Amino acid sequence: MRYLFRRRGEKNPKLESKNLVQSGLGIFSPVPDAPESDPIHEYTRLAELEQIFVRSKSLESLDDVPFVVDQIRNGNIVLLDISRLNDGRDQTHLELKRIIERIRGETRSYRADLALVNDNCVIVTPPFVKF
Repeated sequence: MRYLFRRRGEKNPKLESKNLVQSGLGIFSPVPDAPESDPIHEYTRLAELEQIFVRSKSLESLDDVPFVVDQIRNGNIVLLDISRLNDGRDQTHLELKRIIERIRGETRSYRADLALVNDNCVIVTPPFVKF
């Protein structure tokens, strides 16, 4: 809340030092830009995860989806070998698409990212991994 309980005539040194322009909207005025992320804070947040593993799995059916979701929940990176399902046949291609959509749907709440590394490999990463 922005200065709702400030006394009249009282000046705030923080406002004067930043030279912020106050609009006539009062508490509904736009919020100033958020500060950039602190690298030290990011490092300590990553240290809290203790250990991060890179797991690999050959993707064969929908039964492999819980493994991927569990690994993402634990903060691990998963490499999926899709060569068995990416053989050019329409039936296996549809199954691969269904599996990838299921993984994407179940890891959405963890803000996981999926990316195609090459024709035979997909990587699934937790949100703290940047591409």
